Parts: sequence; C-alpha cells; structure tokens
Amino acid sequence: MSDDIFKIREDKITSYVIYILANCCMPTLLKTKPSSLVSFHKKHIENPDSFFYVLKQESEQFKCSYEVLYENENTYYIILFDTELLKEVLDRYSANIILKQNGYLNGKGNLEYNLVNFKKRFQNFKRNKISEFPHEAGIFLGYPIIDVEEFIKNKGENYMLCGYWKVYHNVEEAGKTFERFRKLRNEAMELFYSGKELREIALYA
Repeated sequence: MSDDIFKIREDKITSYVIYILANCCMPTLLKTKPSSLVSFHKKHIENPDSFFYVLKQESEQFKCSYEVLYENENTYYIILFDTELLKEVLDRYSANIILKQNGYLNGKGNLEYNLVNFKKRFQNFKRNKISEFPHEAGIFLGYPIIDVEEFIKNKGENYMLCGYWKVYHNVEEAGKTFERFRKLRNEAMELFYSGKELREIALYA
C-alpha cells in the first residue's frame, strides 16, 4: 500500500478508511455479498476514536454495520456486513452441520448472538485456543455452501479454481462472480484516486 493514499483526502484517517472499503468491501456495500472480513493497521490510525467514527459514518451510508472481531497491538480485524443479507444467509444454512456443531442458533432473530459466537471463535483462533480457523466464516462471507464444505473436507487442497475463495464446484459461475467483484474493486479504486467520496463510488461502480 502506497503512502499516496493518505494524500487523497485532507484527513489521513478518512482517506485510509475509504481506501480500504473501496479496495476490499464494495461487493458488501453494494449488496452483492453479505459481509467482508478486513483488517486495518494501527500504524495508520493516530486517533482510534476518529477512526471508528469515520468507519461508522462510511458504513452507515450503505446501511451496513461492522463488528471488531479481534485486535492486537498492530491490527483491528473487522467484519463489515449488510444486516439483512447476513440474516438471510445464516437463516438459510442454520440447519447445516458447520453452523450447528459450532454453537450457532437458528433464525433471523439470532444475528446478534451468532455474531458474538463468531467473534468468540475468531478470537480463540487468534489467541491459539483453537487450532483451526473458524471455517463458518465462509458462510458469513456468502461463499457457496458446497465450496465451504469441500474446503473443510479437502483441508483447503484439491480445488479447481482459487480467487475470492477456493472453488470445488460450479467453476464457471464462480469465475463470473470473481470477475464481477474485480470489476467493482477496479472501478472503485479508480474513482477513489480521482478524489470521489465513497457514496459517489457507489453511483459509478
């Protein structure tokens, strides 16, 4: 990441937040993906209060929310999500063993509980209390359930295509999705460097 990104806006934190969201989160902000996992490096954040204020303001323009999953001395790990889309996907797969065996509850009314549970499991992984990454993250992120299941079964090997996730089935459809996501990112980054606000990026992307 070039230091040039901090010169796009007068305020360094605003520039950093918009850059990361444009680079990593446009499919979620534009309602084509339920959530995105993203990290922010503390060395670029001089004032945490200002950072979280800007992140909240920018997210809410798209009716999205965020949760800090974990932080250490260097990084904030954050899930940014569209509430309704995330409720839908967790409800759709609530009977799936990946969610059931890891303590998630059924129904759209349990989003807050399920986010807390995911946060706890993510933290336990980061703190080395559990050995495996919580693979249900793939469900939260909107990956095809069959690819999440096959990733676990194959321990991340034997995939047919690797892009935004590792693909085991419906390669052609996944390739189209990857291309759509790349197009959103490229358009958003081009507009970011031209000085557009995030809400303006959404109009053009």
